Amino acid sequence: MKIVSFLVCLAAISPVFAGQLDVAVIQFADDKNQAELESALAGIRLAEITDSDRTRTSAPALKNGTVLFAQSFPATQGTQFSTSTRLGNTRADVQGSLSGGRLDVSIAIQEGIQAGLRNFQKRNYAGASSLAAGPATLISIRRVQTSAPSVVKGQSTPDKQAYTMILAAQYTP
Repeated sequence: MKIVSFLVCLAAISPVFAGQLDVAVIQFADDKNQAELESALAGIRLAEITDSDRTRTSAPALKNGTVLFAQSFPATQGTQFSTSTRLGNTRADVQGSLSGGRLDVSIAIQEGIQAGLRNFQKRNYAGASSLAAGPATLISIRRVQTSAPSVVKGQSTPDKQAYTMILAAQYTP
């Protein structure tokens, strides 16, 4: 009986001993290289990168980055996690595991668009990488290049743009 009550108490206080996992998806309107991003992430805390409106990074090293998603939640080594967040018309589902110093994470962001009938746009961000306690780590990087026609005075020219999206994480035991 004493062992059962001890286990119940241990289960009740175990979240107190959990570490904190911070994850963020940041988009840049230009092409960034991996070394530049890794050095920029080394000196910041992901939980504090956004300004008051939670859309622009306040870290000088990540200047002009748009924060698409940022969240902190409790996590311990050797466990799986799953959270859902809803902010306005946007829902984010985070799933993954943190085991043996490795993080596997998947973030699905679903936005509701009001255009006659209700439509949804869903974007997925996923990555896996080693994650040591301490500094923020680049988990994945995705580069997207788009080309759209630009019309100026009747002349159509291709307008090319490059975007860089990163998934970063930080674990604090």
